[in-house]
Amino acid sequence: MIIQFSVENFRSIMEPATLSLVASPLKDARVAAEDVMFDIEGMDVSLLKSAVILGANASGKSNVIKALDFFKSYIIDSFKNLQAGEEIGVEAFKLNTDSAKAPSSFEMIFILDGYQYRYGMDVSRESVHGEWLYRKACRKRAKEVELFYREMIRNNALLLSAAAQFNDPTAVQIINWLAETTILTCSDEERMWNMAVNHLDDVEMRSRIVEFSKFADLGIEDIEKSDNHILSRHLQYDTNGAEKGETSFPFLSMESEGTIKYFSMAYPIIKALDNGSRLVIDEFDSKLHPVLTNRIISLFNSRETNPRNAQLILTAHDTNILSSGLFRRDQIWFTQKDRFGATSLYSLSDYKVRSDAPFEKDYLSGKYGATPIIGNLESVLRRAE
Repeated sequence: MIIQFSVENFRSIMEPATLSLVASPLKDARVAAEDVMFDIEGMDVSLLKSAVILGANASGKSNVIKALDFFKSYIIDSFKNLQAGEEIGVEAFKLNTDSAKAPSSFEMIFILDGYQYRYGMDVSRESVHGEWLYRKACRKRAKEVELFYREMIRNNALLLSAAAQFNDPTAVQIINWLAETTILTCSDEERMWNMAVNHLDDVEMRSRIVEFSKFADLGIEDIEKSDNHILSRHLQYDTNGAEKGETSFPFLSMESEGTIKYFSMAYPIIKALDNGSRLVIDEFDSKLHPVLTNRIISLFNSRETNPRNAQLILTAHDTNILSSGLFRRDQIWFTQKDRFGATSLYSLSDYKVRSDAPFEKDYLSGKYGATPIIGNLESVLRRAE
């Protein structure tokens, strides 16, 4: 389980930003705490099952997700996929002369097999400047122990990645845990589609994906795979409304973009809930109806459908999420840029809010910031006289 993730000097994020999934000691009558949070055995801490990040366009929401994606992919791939001398694909905050030349920093605290780990790194495009891994047992007053310090490794590779290649048990555990963390960015639509298509070969998974599609009332009776082409089957009726059989459509060319996205997300969602793993989705609500996005989120925020405590982190624009009754204040996060172009990340739990406050209305009125500042569009459209 993820406890928190921190990033500094990455893309639009200049100052340290931390996304925490630690539940705050607040009470919210609209959301059942036992549904959206769970306790860590042996520790005085409860974690949240989901978190949503909202903010204006270009405020940095996606950069939080991209930071997570870089953290995961660089750990897994740095030793085996980067050759000596190759650049590291990290982008520092470029709108400040000092930060543009400084390394980016990433750190995650997480729970794995009875231990709390804290792993982080400082990296620039040329080299790894620092790397650390600490561990402590999940029990009260346990002491944190340093597991390694960095030495004798090429400058563009991580020691954790190298250790996993040589079958160090702890490194392999962490790499496998990260591999089970699915991160879907806006550029991953083709990968999501291919992932879903590949799992249609599994008869049981195909049946569950079809049921997941019916859950959304998409009008799809079945999904077929034939010669790597995906067909959706629909009921056919006569002019009197009597059912006369079924007909098939080429899925990609005939179904809506929203239906295609929903189908593509089915496997990652089912997998996360089955395994109690982590699912991170950027622009989660794009192309999907608000009722449908709320239903999917409710699958994670439920003891019945999420008994293994899978975690969902998402970014969204749809403010309906704030009035859905699905999130406590500590699950709601905002991003906002300052006048220098730097992103700040903060939680609604930082505000003193009435227990019955209308989150959506207050957010749209600008009470919490993180809304776009729109100029005078009339002047743009006004014709010269």
